[in-house]
This record gives sequence, C-alpha cells and structure tokens, in this order.
Amino acid sequence: IARRRAKLLFQIGQHCERSTDLELALTVYSQTLYPGVRARRIRVLERLRQFEEALSRCEDALHRPESEEETQQLQRRLPRLQRHLGMPVTRLRSNKSYARMDLLIPRPAVPCSVESVVQALLHQEKSPVYYVENTLINSLFGLLCWEAIFAPLPGAFFHPFQEGPADLLSPEFYSVRANLFDGQLAQLDTGEYLTTIRSNYQTKYGLQSPFVYWSALNDILLEQALTCLPPAHLRKLFQRLLDNIHSNRAGLPDLIQFWPHERRYQMIEVKGPGDRLQDNQIRWLDFCARHEIPVTVCYVQWQDALQ
Repeated sequence: IARRRAKLLFQIGQHCERSTDLELALTVYSQTLYPGVRARRIRVLERLRQFEEALSRCEDALHRPESEEETQQLQRRLPRLQRHLGMPVTRLRSNKSYARMDLLIPRPAVPCSVESVVQALLHQEKSPVYYVENTLINSLFGLLCWEAIFAPLPGAFFHPFQEGPADLLSPEFYSVRANLFDGQLAQLDTGEYLTTIRSNYQTKYGLQSPFVYWSALNDILLEQALTCLPPAHLRKLFQRLLDNIHSNRAGLPDLIQFWPHERRYQMIEVKGPGDRLQDNQIRWLDFCARHEIPVTVCYVQWQDALQ
C-alpha cells in the first residue's frame, strides 16, 4: 500500500507538471520518495528559477545516486544549473569506448527495418547474426533463474493468470529473493547453468514469463548463445538486470553475432540515418565497455542520400 501511495503521488506530481502547476507539483513531490522523484523535483525547481536550491539538491543526489538512470539525468542538468548561476561549468567526461562501425549501403528496394538490412549484410554461415534486441539476454536470465522468479513468496502470486510476481518491479524484488537468485547465479561458476537453462527451455516451453520470449528462441539460437557467451559475461549482464529490472530490461543492442567455432560473439546496436542513441541504450553500452563485453555501434547511411 505504501508503494502504491508513493507511486500515485509521483504520478499526481507529473500531472501537475504537465498542467504547468509547478508550485503544486513541488509540494506533491516533497511527499514521496518514489524512484525518480528527486530528478523531477530538481527539474521543477529549475523551471521555477530556484537555481541555488536546484543545484544544491542536484549535487547532493549525485553524491548518493539511486540509479544509473538518475545519475545520467542529473549529469545532464548540472552544467545548465551552473551556467544559470554564473559558476564554472563541470565538464563531464563521456565514456564512448565502445567500438564503432560505419556502413554506406544501398537503400533496400522493399521497405524494411535498418536492423534487418544490417543483419542480412553481416550474416555468414560461419558467423550468423540474429536480430534479438532485448529478447535473448532476458530469456537466458529467465530460464536460468526461473525458480527464483516464480518462488511462491507471500503476496507474490494471487491469481492463476499472472505473468510474473506482483512485486516484480518493486525495489525489494531482488532483496527478498537474494538467496534464491544468488544460488542460481552461482551455477555460472560451475557450468551447471547449461543444464538448468536447457532443462527449463524444454520443460517450461510456452509458459508465461516476464523475461522469456519464446517466439524469439529456437534450438539453434539457444545452443549458439550457450556456446559463445562466456558465463562471466552472463553473470555481469544478469546482475545488471537484477539491479534495476524496470530500467534495464530494455536498451540492449539490436543484433548479436556468433562465431561458434571460436566461441566468441559481439553485440551490435544499429542506428539508421538521423537516429540517435537513447538514454537506456547509452547506459547499456557504457556498462558493456566497462566490463569488456564486446559491443559495437553500427551507423548506417543510404548511398542514394549522399548522391
């Protein structure tokens, strides 16, 4: 009930912002600790031209960020607040250490997604490319951690048609199941995870899950993923999902390419002409770069557009 109240107040504050009733929005935001409210409050203070308080709150929040998403938002707002107050502007370093690929290719005769065009261009028999976006990593996580996700904890399930536990997106979801999740992630250290994932793929096939995308999986893709994705990388990826399920289930790269005979892979984020990286995509790319998970951003231009 407390979580629902906090969320409702957050939504009321957002409505007040959209209605330009900024004073009321500020009052409402001060009554809730719902995730994301600090950044919204700072935004309202800036719009009310209360720059000193906004800056103070921004700097305090950056010392104790609640999430990567909040850090990203506040780092973007900090220089603007400093400029408003005539202060030296903090130059934030951008982590763009992931690889880049530039393709100049013919526009397809039949309209289709730019991701499909790049997939077809890069795909080879010995190094197949799959259009997976958020489906593959989430599915592998869901298959490995099935028992933890569907653990019959009090209040988690109350009717037979639930896709997942009622508290899936709550901040406490992981903490109340930490022993279960840690036990299943420990299988990544022993090789047992291969048996668990394959077994759940067979025995749970078609059952609803908030993580497993059955329509995107097949036997070949699953086996190539288990062959090429190192367990150390899977642990990093899965732990980040657990850190913030609401934000981190999305934003993963569009494509994945495997070299099964070499037991390696790379993930590829595709951007068509005029398309820019979204915030959640940038956070995933930065995470992969920090943890030496192979990822490339592919920028596509159509040949006829440059003629």
